[in-house]
Amino acid sequence: MLHLYNVLSAIAVVMYSPWILFKKGPDDKSIFIRERFGMARYKKTDIWIHAVSVGEVIACLPFLKALKNEFPNKKITLSTTTYTGQGIAQKNFPEADRIMYVPVDTGLCVGRVVRAMRPELFVTVETELWPVLTRTLKKSGCAIIVLNGRISEKSFKGYKKIGFFMNEMLSYIDYFYMQSDGDADRITLLGAEKEKVGVMGNFKFDISLDNAAPLAWLDHITGKIFLAASTHEGEDEIILDAFSSIKKRYEKVRLIIAPRHPERFNHVAEMIENRGLTYIRRSHISDERRTTDEEIPDIILLDTIGELSRAFSRVSIAFIGGSLVPVGGHNILEPAYWSRPIIFGTYMNNFPISKEFLEKSAAIQVTHADNISETVVDILLTEGKAAELGKNAKAIVEKNTGAVNKALQLVRRLIGTA
Repeated sequence: MLHLYNVLSAIAVVMYSPWILFKKGPDDKSIFIRERFGMARYKKTDIWIHAVSVGEVIACLPFLKALKNEFPNKKITLSTTTYTGQGIAQKNFPEADRIMYVPVDTGLCVGRVVRAMRPELFVTVETELWPVLTRTLKKSGCAIIVLNGRISEKSFKGYKKIGFFMNEMLSYIDYFYMQSDGDADRITLLGAEKEKVGVMGNFKFDISLDNAAPLAWLDHITGKIFLAASTHEGEDEIILDAFSSIKKRYEKVRLIIAPRHPERFNHVAEMIENRGLTYIRRSHISDERRTTDEEIPDIILLDTIGELSRAFSRVSIAFIGGSLVPVGGHNILEPAYWSRPIIFGTYMNNFPISKEFLEKSAAIQVTHADNISETVVDILLTEGKAAELGKNAKAIVEKNTGAVNKALQLVRRLIGTA
């Protein structure tokens, strides 16, 4: 079957070529074209990690940093499929010996790359499996592992239809380290040998914010703080309506609203002004002199970059943006790390772990302004409720940490120590 796939993929490359040539991309598109077609210059590498796009690259950054620290003398190559993933990789993992685009999955493109790079270990992140690349690497003597693996129910149903094909491809993998028991069960049902499957947790849980510089401007604000993090168009109005209701029942509370995209800062500011509400931009709060509590109005527009993750450490309740509108939600792990009560809307499909947060009373789902105001006031007024929600959220993070160490142990087992 792989021979048939190889023929079909070669035909697909011919059809795919015009799309690659004319699709919008980076300024220097020639690099993308040469690397996608396996025509660039390649050197020997020791460890090759593949992460498709932005999400996968960001997820495995803690592992990548730890890997380079653990094996400083090993040549490490990181490949991505997309332009955006490439940009994130170059910005956040400069320690890599090479960052490149993965070749198109056909023998015409893959063979030359593998022969030149001759990796000792190939790591694919989140079950990104390419049949020709996997087979070619295995024939070259390379060890192959899946890290942070996951298979959704939808993907599982699709893979089941080509089970005869999956069996052969999965046989080339030396070990599958999956995110959850469910992911492990699904990959086993697809044909992976049970003794080659384990559960590692999720790289995204391996965050450490204790050493981050504190935000001095937040330290002298008294009262409760409701943080609406990474809001999108259509959510700011709902949050502002909810906050107006909250203030009527709980006076000593402030709102920090943090739009997801900087280009929306001015629009949200106008929205607040048009409602006659008092606010201050975070950029107008001096870092050089102490700003008193009395000088801070009810609403703070967080119009700076890089402070949101640290702000979670000081807030009383965190709302996760991108969840009241069909965006898919944003990171719930940072507020959970700080044991903060979390609320979010119905659109959290980017973070399947959100279901566990709801099941274990570690977060509350909301749907509209009145629902948000009722939920926030209830958390603020009910003794022990905020602490209980925060404790449950922190427990989920702690249960799932350690994925990076588990992954490093597996690498050591396969290629030895540095």
